[in-house]
Parts: sequence; C-alpha cells; structure tokens
Amino acid sequence: TSKQQPTTTTTATTSSSWTFARGYSGLVGMPGEGGWQSPPSPTTLDKVVKLETFAGQSREYIERTWMKFHEDERMGRIGHTLTRNEYKRLLRNAQESPIFVVPLEKPEGYVTLVVQWQLQNPQSKLALFTSLEEFQGNSMTANSHLTLTHYTELAKKDIVLVRGDVSSPKLINAFEARMLTKRVYDHYLHPEKYARWVKTFNHASSQFDFKAYIKHLGFLA
Repeated sequence: TSKQQPTTTTTATTSSSWTFARGYSGLVGMPGEGGWQSPPSPTTLDKVVKLETFAGQSREYIERTWMKFHEDERMGRIGHTLTRNEYKRLLRNAQESPIFVVPLEKPEGYVTLVVQWQLQNPQSKLALFTSLEEFQGNSMTANSHLTLTHYTELAKKDIVLVRGDVSSPKLINAFEARMLTKRVYDHYLHPEKYARWVKTFNHASSQFDFKAYIKHLGFLA
C-alpha cells in the first residue's frame, strides 16, 4: 500500500505545539501492535552482510566498508556508525527522553519532524522520524519517513552500525537524511545540548523555546 506523503510546511511552531510531550517521558519501547510500519531493513546484521566479512577486521575497516556500502544516495539508504560508549549514552538518554523534534531545512522554509526511539526492544533497535502533524494527529499510526536501524553485533569491536532507510523521498531525501541523523545524534550525545534541548523538551516542555532552538541550529534569520 502507498504511504501518505505529508505536505512540507513553513509555519512557525509555537509553544502550544509541545503540549503533546507532557506525560510522555515514561514511554519507552514499541508503541504497540499496529503502530508505525514494519522496519524497512532487517533488524539483525547477518541479514544485511555476511558476518565473516568483518571477522578479524579492525574497527576502521568495518566503518570504512559500511559507509562505502551506503554511499550511493540513489538507493535511499544512508550509513552511520557509533562507538560502544556513544551507543551506551544514547541508550540512557533515549530511555530518559524518548522523543524529540528535529527541524529540517527546506528551500521554502522548514518542516518539523519528530523522532521516537525504540532501542529497548530486543527484536529491533530503531529510531523513527515522522512529521509533527502526523504525530500530533495519531502517533500510533503515523508513518515513519526515515528509520534508523541499529546493529550492536559488533559492539565488542567498539562499533555499532546504523542504517537509515528513507521511505518518503519527497519529504526527506538521502542527503537530508544524513544531516538529520547527525543532528539527532549530536543532540542526544552532547551533554550540554542534551540537557538544554532534549531533556527540557521531554520533562519541562512548557520551558522549551522552539524559536531559540531554531536559532541554535543556525538556519532561521
């Protein structure tokens, strides 16, 4: 079945938009049967690559190979890597603050996306990006327009592999997906950014200043 393609909007987001975040700080894990769609990529690494390919290889070789495998943006996929400690920090912060808003620049303005983390599920470790409008309408049935799948099988080599799948290229293309991915990890892994923006959004949403956040990102005059 075809997926809904939400319209890009440029309207400013006010503090009233963040009322949905209240009471959400305890939500961790899958939102329930029937919510979101099935992951677009396999959730175990052995279904993506032959694990023997990386046997005896260094972290640098694995990272280089993984990123090269995902460098063709025409495939609608991107690659990313985290260290083991970065992933541990991400787990803690995503459990404490499971949702966040991530604006995406567009030539005509910006569109506001919502990321929801599902890293506690033993079957799949995902980050799901949907539009703010869809999330506020019904978060349980919103489409995931970008899905990040985390593979922890090689954590003993100090690397966690991440694949991003773009499901709605009219809303998010592969180039934009790379930017979004870096932005969301930056805000969850950088202690000061996490405390000021992500934690405030989840636990004191009335104090979350969206205009200041946009200015902090550097793309609003």
